Amino acid sequence: MDVRDLDRRAIEATGRIIDTLTDEQLAATTPCPQWRVRDVVAHMVDNRTQLLTNLTGSAPEPEDDVRAGFRTATEALTAAVADDTVLTTPYKLLDVEYNAAVALFVNFADTLVHGWDIGTAIGRDVRLPEDLVHAALKGISRWPEDGTIWGKEGLFSEKLPVPEDASPQEKLLAITGRSPQWTPAGRS
Repeated sequence: MDVRDLDRRAIEATGRIIDTLTDEQLAATTPCPQWRVRDVVAHMVDNRTQLLTNLTGSAPEPEDDVRAGFRTATEALTAAVADDTVLTTPYKLLDVEYNAAVALFVNFADTLVHGWDIGTAIGRDVRLPEDLVHAALKGISRWPEDGTIWGKEGLFSEKLPVPEDASPQEKLLAITGRSPQWTPAGRS
């Protein structure tokens, strides 16, 4: 499956959650330590802005509202990567040169998992699309175990242990440093 389609579908799933966020929900704690919902959305906006700037030399002006910023940056990035040649553009991730298609894959996986973070933070039972979970797991599992991908300075948080019989979604959450059992404080 084309990475742009994966990214588009993750954007749709996560965007549906972001579009419904109230101002109060933006302040909710998330499974990402020390990040509120607002911070997670701002992180996704920043990632898109950085990717756009590196690929095209420009990015949209920042929005006052992170929800609007997510949509604006997403639309600009989607338009930029519609050009097949853009996906072959060299792109550095953690000081290693890849191409924009790899960077867009990271954006896809990040968007997908952060959709779970945000939805879970506001008390929803988030079931990620199974085919997207499988695609993210397959791609993330290919990254080297050399310590550059996971951890404080990596692309993803430290991996968490997960039972062998865990669901694919639980495995994806654990490989990206999230406890599948995480719930907001005060909820069970």
